Amino acid sequence: MNNTLNPNHATKNRLLSSFQWLLLTVVLLAFGLWNLDGPPMWWDEGWTLSVARHWVELDHYGRLRDGELARGGLEASFVVTVPVGVSMKLFGVGLWQGRLFGVLCAVGVILLLAALGDRLFDRQIAWTTVFAALLLTMQIQIHPLLQGRQVLAEMPMMFALLAGYLALWWALRGQWLALLPAMLGLGFAWISKGQTAPFLLASLGTTLGAALLWRQWRVAGMVGLAMLGAYGTTRLLGLLSGWLPVDPALPLDPVEGLLGVVALVLNPFNRQFALIILFVLGLPTLVALGWGLRSLWQQRAMATGGKEIDAYGLVEEGQHIKRDNLARWYMRLALLAFIGSWLGWFVLLSVGVPRYIAPPVVIGSIFVATMLRDFTANFALGQSMRRLTDLLTLRSPSWQGAGALVAIIMTTTALALTIQTLVNHYSSEDRAAFRVAALLNAEPPGTRIETYESELHFLLNQPYTFPPDQLHVELNRRSLLGEEVGIDYDPLKNDPDYLVVGRFARENRLYEPVIETGAFRLILEDSQYKVFERVRP
Repeated sequence: MNNTLNPNHATKNRLLSSFQWLLLTVVLLAFGLWNLDGPPMWWDEGWTLSVARHWVELDHYGRLRDGELARGGLEASFVVTVPVGVSMKLFGVGLWQGRLFGVLCAVGVILLLAALGDRLFDRQIAWTTVFAALLLTMQIQIHPLLQGRQVLAEMPMMFALLAGYLALWWALRGQWLALLPAMLGLGFAWISKGQTAPFLLASLGTTLGAALLWRQWRVAGMVGLAMLGAYGTTRLLGLLSGWLPVDPALPLDPVEGLLGVVALVLNPFNRQFALIILFVLGLPTLVALGWGLRSLWQQRAMATGGKEIDAYGLVEEGQHIKRDNLARWYMRLALLAFIGSWLGWFVLLSVGVPRYIAPPVVIGSIFVATMLRDFTANFALGQSMRRLTDLLTLRSPSWQGAGALVAIIMTTTALALTIQTLVNHYSSEDRAAFRVAALLNAEPPGTRIETYESELHFLLNQPYTFPPDQLHVELNRRSLLGEEVGIDYDPLKNDPDYLVVGRFARENRLYEPVIETGAFRLILEDSQYKVFERVRP
């Protein structure tokens, strides 16, 4: 009997598949949650954690400055900060509670990547996508699970984005009701992180343009509605944010020129640095992008509804298969347009820090998986090695041998670097911020502290002061663009009793001038932190 026609066999296959995905989810959660408050906090985390803490404890969605209520400013979008605060409301105020939301989003990102890989290609690509996302993303700022263990916006943004794309795929297959979750997911992604909007519009706009070009009116209508609905979702979310407890009488802390130091940078040094980061950390994604576009062009008859044999064995037979092929082709185009436009911006205009290349590298894992399969003759190791041998010995060189060589070099190099990153991350634990905060919290109530280390803001129970947000732009010009700009800020005007210098202030040389005057004396060094006591006459 043919097992494919045996209902019992099909049921067993479904149960086995469900068990495999459940096991993967449990493993990802275990690695995501293990020692969650062990790794040191990033500067970016502290602002979001602080706002979430104040919302929970003080019913104030914002910061504190010298013990007084102040507006928010440098924290993540409210669609990221609010879930962090909800976690603290449920489980108590703490670091692991604040990081929990990011872990859940990171696990969701891996599962959604697999789901898209399965639906746009097949089950083999789904599992290879998981492999590529977890074991070929070489740096801590890029690795989805490790970045998810920080209170940052990338993983929540990608979770919403991939959920929106998956729902849009369902809509393109004829499930009109799926447009609603597609609109919501894409809208949440749009507003979750500032960089996302232009690349989301490039992705959907390219897909809409292709559908119009080939007169696929149903596809064009759905993609167009998804775009409009995503924008409408951002407007709705903006209105809902007005319900957050923010005192409108509090003065704003405006920031001008931030785009010019992170997103629209023409400095030759940063252009060279971004190119190096691309080739060191994003080369598999770049090659997969080119290969994916080539494959997409070869399969373009799918976009017009024409009859063809797909490279992945999909033969058009009837309206149902036609819709499936259309949905696959246009969703592949949407993903490739998103990845390509983001990589283009990263190389040509971004400041070049590794974190900014994370979204296209993570999402590009789907196409890295397909590239590896094509380059290795459907993962036939023996055949690939023979082709490689023929290439290296010049016995019978071929493009297939060159592909095998590229696949082996990229996979082994990326795998080695990723494993080293994972070992370094999970073996490190730094509680210095907690010790420094405990020391300062033990001082008499009202002891004033000056520090720009935002993670301490989250941990301190004493009044603290810090520079205005505009200074962040000037410090970025100094540290990221290499410009020797003057810093007009005198911390003594806040009359602090203690000054704490950590990694951020040290690397930006923020407090060097006041320390050199002798106004403070060093009383403690703990890991990256130096605690200074005020010298009073």
